[in-house]
Order: sequence, then structure tokens, then C-alpha cells
Amino acid sequence: MAFGLMVAASGAPGQAAPPLPPGQTALPPGHPPIGPVPAPAPEAPSGDLPPGHPPVGAPAGDAAGGANPHGSSTADSSQPDPDLPPGTIVAQIVNAAGQPIAGREVRLGVLRQSVAEGESRSFQSAVSSGTGEVRFTGLQTETAFSYRVTLKEGEAEYASPPFNLRPEAGQRVLLHIYPVTTELRGTMVGMRGIVVVETRDDVFQLEMMLRIFNVGRTTWVPKDVSFALPAGTKGFVANETMTDVRVKLDGERNVQLLGTYTPGQHDVTFRFQVPNTHTERREIAFDLPPRVAELRIIAAAAPGMSMSVPGFEAAEPSMGNNGERMLVTSRQLRPGDPEFETVTIQLSGIPTPGPGRWIAAALALLAALAGLGGYLRRRPGDAGSALPPQDAAAARSRLLDELVDVERAHRQGEIGPKTYERARRALVDALTRLEADKPLKSVSSRSTAAA
Repeated sequence: MAFGLMVAASGAPGQAAPPLPPGQTALPPGHPPIGPVPAPAPEAPSGDLPPGHPPVGAPAGDAAGGANPHGSSTADSSQPDPDLPPGTIVAQIVNAAGQPIAGREVRLGVLRQSVAEGESRSFQSAVSSGTGEVRFTGLQTETAFSYRVTLKEGEAEYASPPFNLRPEAGQRVLLHIYPVTTELRGTMVGMRGIVVVETRDDVFQLEMMLRIFNVGRTTWVPKDVSFALPAGTKGFVANETMTDVRVKLDGERNVQLLGTYTPGQHDVTFRFQVPNTHTERREIAFDLPPRVAELRIIAAAAPGMSMSVPGFEAAEPSMGNNGERMLVTSRQLRPGDPEFETVTIQLSGIPTPGPGRWIAAALALLAALAGLGGYLRRRPGDAGSALPPQDAAAARSRLLDELVDVERAHRQGEIGPKTYERARRALVDALTRLEADKPLKSVSSRSTAAA
């Protein structure tokens, strides 16, 4: 399920989505809703927050008392400049105070994409002058070429978004370089998260978006920051971004946070799956990264399903973009609350397979392997109409395995007595027809073990 679902569900039920930023007419497909950083209660002093948590009041300074870097004079930028000759890129490197930084190696990455020749990459480099500028000239302006300005500072990588050059203008890029730390303590970094849960036939798919805010003047490069996903996790996929901000799976279920978190806002999105055991109740527990101050959980829910998350508000019904029924709950840390470490999603009323699954399995096997119409019309003892031995053995093993599944589901209370009798009768009938001319000589190892 894409994050387009969250555009409708991320607010409170019935609440309109926040307005788009000036000059932006539409969000990219699947992008989460854009809104301001939540404004906490003004009386919440930072001393009451969990140790190491960033202040939650109006953005002020960093730990050293500096001003917040989000003003227009300290924002990075990349835009066409008609005063520059076509095919020219001028990048200026400055510090957090806007003062030029000289003597830094700046790299220009060039990506060429061609249908006929595929993708090719090349690089140029230059050293910033006394005014902090580097200049690249003679560049291609065709749309097949895109460019990205990068600079390494210790373990951090500062970069512009990729851009194309216009035929009639050059491009001017401004990059701010900040002190770098790999330690979270002492930084003004905080996170908000959204988790979307979707129930599928054999798995639950979870998609998580982390919005990471850095409101200080120090760049954070995570080192050994990871959190554990549920046991049995599979199908992990991290969404690609245009920066080096990212996550990766470390081992079987540990997610590692990587990249350069400069002052500003960064989004990381990934998804994973856990097995659906076809029970009416399911708990899905996993860890969270540090500094999560707000978490919203959204579950696509069939009629009769309910969701609860210990410590969260009661789940409220909502409606998705395509009319899906959803359940939404959230929690925001208050002064004195312990930091989020783990979350447990409790689902109940989950749809479980009815007798149709096993009845369909029995009929499909006979139809596929024997030509159901002719096979079911024959009488026991008719010559020349029996299944080939190999096909008969495969059908017999599959039917016996399905019969074992029915017995297990009945013992565990996943299906009621009527469902059990209908499914068992269909499978036994199929086995009887299959064995009409030949005694049962072998069973699958799984069926024998279960018996």
C-alpha cells in the first residue's frame, strides 16, 4: 500500500489536509502530507523531556546558543540564473553564518541517460576560491544530462538535488557546511513517524515513514543507530531518495539508519512483511529509532476488524483515498513521558479463510490433473481412465496436506464446526474419488508427521 493512502488518513477523521507550500500545486505521487512541525504546549520546558531529546517549543538555537538555520539567509538553494552563460554551474560554499569557505574540493556529478546507450556517469572537481565559489563550464544543456554538486566534510556529504541545465541560463548553487557529529547526544534532532499496516492473504505488509527534523546547527551522521523489526520479517524494501539519507537491513531484521542529516527536514521510507498466520488476533511488535516524539499508526481494516496499541489513543475509523475502511491511532510525547522504544500493534477480527479455500483446493487439483469433467463421471473399475501414477501421487499428497491444515485450524479454533465439516467432507470426497481404483499406498511426510 503506497503512502498515498496516508494523505487521507494522516489527519484526524474529517480533518482537511494541510495546505501546500507556496508555489507548489501538487505533491509527488505517494508523497506523505506536508505540514508544519507540531507546535507543542508552550509551557513544556526542555528539561522535562527524556534525556537527550531536542526541545519541543518554537525552534530556537542549537546547544551552543546559535540561531535557527531555517531562515532564508541560511537556506541551501539551487536555481537557474540567466546572468550566467548557458552550460555554466557556479556553486558557492559557505559556513552556517553564510561566510565563504575557501580551499574545499567540490565535485560535480554528471549523469547521462540514453535509451540507445543506457546510463553513464562522469565527474568533475574544482577547489573553492577565496569567495567560496567553484565554476564548471562547457556543460551540456540537453535533458539527457543531469547534474549534482557534492562536497565531503569529514563523514558527512553535502549535496544539491539533481538538476538539468536550461539552454538559456546557467545554474547557481548555494551549499552550507556545518560542523559534523556522529553522536546523537547534544544535537537537536527529533523524529515523527507514520506506520501503515495492510492485511494480505499470507502476510501483513507494513510501511513506515520517518520524518527527521534537525533544528540545530550541527550535521548528524548516525553511527551504529539501528532498531529491530518484528521476528519473521521478510521482503524488506527501502525507498530510494535523491540524497544519501537512507536505511538498510543489517542482518535478518535490524534496520540501520545511514546518511547525512543536515539542519532541516529529511524523509526516510521503507516497507517490510510479517507472516499472516490466519488467526483472528495478531500482535506485531517492533522497535523504534531514537528521538521519536510522535507516531501515527494506520491499519487498512476489513469490516469487523479492530486495532489497539498500548499507550496510544483509541483507534478511530477513517476513510482512504479509494474508499477503504481504516483505523487510525496516534501518540505524541508529553513532558515527563519516557521516550518511545517499542510499539505493539494489536489487531483483532482479522478475516480468516473459510471452507472455500480447501474446497477450491480439492476441486482445482482434480480439474488440473485429471480433467475434472471426465474424471468425475467415470465409475470405479473403468479401465483406461485412471490418472498417471506421478500425477495421482502429487494430487494425493496435496489433498492430504490440505486435510492436515483443516484439522489444525479446527483444533486451534480458527474455523467453526460447520466450516470444518464442509471443508473436511470436500477433501475426503476428492480423496475417495482419487483412490476409487487404487488403495492409498503413500502419504506425504508432512501428513504422516501430523498424524
